[in-house]
Amino acid sequence: MAETRYNIDLHEDNKAGKLLRIIFGVACLAASVWYMYSIRGTVSSTGSAWIATAFLLLFGLWMIASGLGYTRKYITIGNDKIILRQEFYRPPLIFSSTSLKAVEFRPLTIIFHTRTGSISLRLGTYYPEHTATILQAAEEFCKRNNIEIRGDNKTDTGV
Repeated sequence: MAETRYNIDLHEDNKAGKLLRIIFGVACLAASVWYMYSIRGTVSSTGSAWIATAFLLLFGLWMIASGLGYTRKYITIGNDKIILRQEFYRPPLIFSSTSLKAVEFRPLTIIFHTRTGSISLRLGTYYPEHTATILQAAEEFCKRNNIEIRGDNKTDTGV
């Protein structure tokens, strides 16, 4: 089995969506910089105006980062490892076939049990076709690498 990456974001990544997020982020940045320039030293320069402007600036940066793919969440399942990135602010977790003790399957959730603890991946119901494929790929990974399977090892999600 080749290494396969599955998107676990709430939105699909296509070129049009990425481009629109980048354009909207640049527009937010431009508006916030213009507003900061226009209110400095005036009566409108209150704390709430600066807080709103800072929010708009941070939102614009977030949209640009999202459009460029820095906030992407995914799971990659290969022959001998699983790479999981669920939070944008943390590096991806890498589960090798030797570090996993067991994998527990629950409805719309996969729990990876390692020697140091457990990490759960909540798949949700946004894209049920992705959920079924991810559950099947994780189950195949466990069977191929002789990793204990717990819980509902039937990959039928019922969605």
